Amino acid sequence: AEGGAGGGAGGDGDGQRAGRIKKSIELADLQFHQCVNLSKFDSEKVISFTPPDGEFDLMKFRVTDTVSLPFKVMPLVRELGRTRLSVDVKIKSLFSDKQFANGVVLKIPVPKHTARATVKVTGGKSKYVAKEQALIWKIKQFQGMTELQLSADVELISTMTEKKPWGKPPVSLNFQVPMFTASGLRVRFLKVWEKSGYISTKWVRYLCNSGADARAGSYEIRCA
Repeated sequence: AEGGAGGGAGGDGDGQRAGRIKKSIELADLQFHQCVNLSKFDSEKVISFTPPDGEFDLMKFRVTDTVSLPFKVMPLVRELGRTRLSVDVKIKSLFSDKQFANGVVLKIPVPKHTARATVKVTGGKSKYVAKEQALIWKIKQFQGMTELQLSADVELISTMTEKKPWGKPPVSLNFQVPMFTASGLRVRFLKVWEKSGYISTKWVRYLCNSGADARAGSYEIRCA
């Protein structure tokens, strides 16, 4: 899992810093914005910085252990002869039932010679999209500790040119879960020193997403 901490400033702030977290989390490939006082972090493990104007990435890191995934996806694709597929996908949210994920989209690949698909879901909306060569399942809001299911019967066009077996590409998942961190990293303390008289507003927001931007990779699940 990859993550980062972001910040922003609307004036010439004199400095901000966040204190250490109590729970030990091993961070790999740690990178700081150039505004961070690295010597202070090395000696005190405190992130002290004078922010530039606008939004920026304060810290980037990678976590490999004790990662809490927000979803469990269980795809099962069965070939029923040469002209039919059976697709069953279960998705369960693993975060608190008081939280909601937004913009959940599953892309379930099907063979390029698919003719049509009959799809049933227990939540959200799904349909076969020919140009994507996939079943697209959209769930506007997904409550925590909830399980939904998709079942589809896929009809294929019989062809003699397709001799290679279908490789079953992975299912991809896009989402945003506010107030959830897969890494477990938390901001425990935030202090702003302002000497110029500018009134700053302090707030911390957590957002876990699927890494839809190209820099963070993607959230994919292999098909059984």
